[in-house]
Amino acid sequence: MIIKKVNWYTEELDEFYDEDKDNNGYIYGIYLYENEDEEDHTEVEWFKTEEERDREVDKLTNLTNIEIM
Repeated sequence: MIIKKVNWYTEELDEFYDEDKDNNGYIYGIYLYENEDEEDHTEVEWFKTEEERDREVDKLTNLTNIEIM
């Protein structure tokens, strides 16, 4: 599994969505991919703080064999 740390604004999702421009404050995200060959992520998680997101990434990397992009 591969993890990519993302930000709502750098992914330009505020421009994509008409209504919820800031994802209710959940702007720090994780995209999870099954393998390197996948273009689209298989799962997404959003967090209000960078610290919350990074703690979740740490948990995930300790549980399984995960590569961080």
